[in-house]
Amino acid sequence: MRDTRLSRFASWRRGRLPLVAAAIAALTATLAGPGTAQAADIQIVVGAGAVTASTSDENEPANVVDNDYTTRWSGEGDGAWLQLDLGSVTTVSHIKLAVYKGTTRQNVFELQYWDGSNWVPLYDGETSGTTTGLESFDFMPVQTSRVRYVGHGYTGDGEGDWNSLTEVEVWGTGDGDPGDPGDPGDPGDPQVPADVLDLSDWKVTLPIGGDEDPTEIFQPDLASYSHDPYFRVTDSGDAVRFRAPVNGVTTGGSSNPRSELREMEPGGGDETEWSSTSGTHTMTVREAFTHLPEERPYVVGAQIHGGDDDVTALRLEGTDLWITEGDTRHHHLIDDNYQLGTVFELKYVVSGGEIEIYYNGQLETTLDHSDSTNYFKAGAYTQAHCGNSSPCSSSNYGEVEIHDLSVTHGDGSEGSDTTEAAVRHGWGTPLPISDEFNYTGPVDPTKWAVPSGTVGGTAGCWEGHAGNGRRCAKNSTVANGMLTMLGEANGDSGWLRQRYDTQYGRWEIRSRSRNIGSSGGLYHALHLIWPTAGNRLENGEYDWVEYSDPDAQCLTAFLHYPESPTDEKEREDLCPVNMNEWHNFAFEWTPDALVGYVDGVEWFRLADGANSERGNIQAMPSGHLNIQLDNFTGDGGLRPAVFEVDWVRVYE
Repeated sequence: MRDTRLSRFASWRRGRLPLVAAAIAALTATLAGPGTAQAADIQIVVGAGAVTASTSDENEPANVVDNDYTTRWSGEGDGAWLQLDLGSVTTVSHIKLAVYKGTTRQNVFELQYWDGSNWVPLYDGETSGTTTGLESFDFMPVQTSRVRYVGHGYTGDGEGDWNSLTEVEVWGTGDGDPGDPGDPGDPGDPQVPADVLDLSDWKVTLPIGGDEDPTEIFQPDLASYSHDPYFRVTDSGDAVRFRAPVNGVTTGGSSNPRSELREMEPGGGDETEWSSTSGTHTMTVREAFTHLPEERPYVVGAQIHGGDDDVTALRLEGTDLWITEGDTRHHHLIDDNYQLGTVFELKYVVSGGEIEIYYNGQLETTLDHSDSTNYFKAGAYTQAHCGNSSPCSSSNYGEVEIHDLSVTHGDGSEGSDTTEAAVRHGWGTPLPISDEFNYTGPVDPTKWAVPSGTVGGTAGCWEGHAGNGRRCAKNSTVANGMLTMLGEANGDSGWLRQRYDTQYGRWEIRSRSRNIGSSGGLYHALHLIWPTAGNRLENGEYDWVEYSDPDAQCLTAFLHYPESPTDEKEREDLCPVNMNEWHNFAFEWTPDALVGYVDGVEWFRLADGANSERGNIQAMPSGHLNIQLDNFTGDGGLRPAVFEVDWVRVYE
């Protein structure tokens, strides 16, 4: 850091090993030549088709496993990643990297492994800058099916945001044993469903047991329970399989079998009920239907139950995906061409006597419902049995795989969400310039400025970032309670400026992003404070949320000093943060400091730092909020993406 007082809280993340803990574990890591591998370790061979990347130029990802040091993978941008799929869960103890121009460049990078539901840090550092050969980066052995290199550019002979590797090798025992059989709960080795999903407040009902008396597993037993094939971790390690055969045991109230979770009181001891007219009750499940029974190919993947009957369910019939209402099986059709294995997100939001049902973030339907005996369920509820589906055997079944599951209950009181910095730190009431996006159409013109030119012959368009493509008003729209900023394949993207200039203030934004196309150059998503007078070299610039891939797993901030002709800046990084998921990003600008928050938790703090080359970092004279989806590629060849914003709140 350059004459700057800094406090980092980069160890934040929810429910997983903190980065600080990973760094402590990595204190045993050594930088050595390829000859330092332990005798028991072997190279885990990865084929060319198992190597992917978030971005690349003509130097493709597969080049890192071709045993040719004259070829390379190159990906531009902070957070660009290279992923190697190992084919199955195996033990990994070290990774070897060969750097392009490795005698003049030091790559800045992280190594991560997939723990079944998140990317977890393994190593954080730099290459030596002294060799183009393989360098070994050791860590405590983990079990995983995938590893990633996350690049943050290079230093040495200049600085840049290119990430280039000529070869990568993965090494370990190859036997799926991390060397500590007494620790079956290693987060790198998801052995039971509770290692993948938080099942603290659930029970599971299985299609086994006595007649009309199916087996039910409660907490605390559920925390270590698995059943093959009806309730187990998938081979990939990132989901839980729920399977119910047509000949399975059923409950007394149904002729159909199930492998299904039922919501319980906190701790999982007693069954819970809640009212649809009091408080707010939400379940979000990310899942896929993976198998249907013969003759009657019907399966329910999630539902809200009330009393002795279902209130609404998500029901797949062949390729038709339906939302039911009571006994009406075909209330609302979501998709008439659903393909087995397609992962989607379903969300129920229940309050005020209404049930809002969202599919992949889009509101599909709203149901009226008033009752006080409700609870959530999720899993595989096969809508077939031996009386209407043949063969009558365990080979004839319905199946669902759940990748993520969460439930929240609120009492309806305002200001109780401590994942909001404004709530946790008492920022008060949002200013009128704030926007909840509770309307439909273009953005509110009293709150937002949009592009106003006619570049390309289209009204409301002007040149894009650095002349790449266009920024257009048409690419920012409001519907279903949120703003959607669209980046198109042709390079058209969105841009908004909030009509509020100030020196000092607090902003909080709930947002997420994702790629919706299969290939192309990647859009960059940003929340930033741009100086009112422009000219960031003179006035500074605060890019407090920035990442170079809408599917990024890391967050970066670039804070530019005012009065800095050489554009001096500070960079902060936080990993992992899944940008496909909703997060609350906040920025606090006071006379004393610049502070960033994610989900209510501080992750950077910067102050002062003035010298002969720059002013104090918090001394921008005046600025305003911009929301941008920037094109760094050109006038075409972009990977389509969306940047979604639930709300924007501004505080004194």
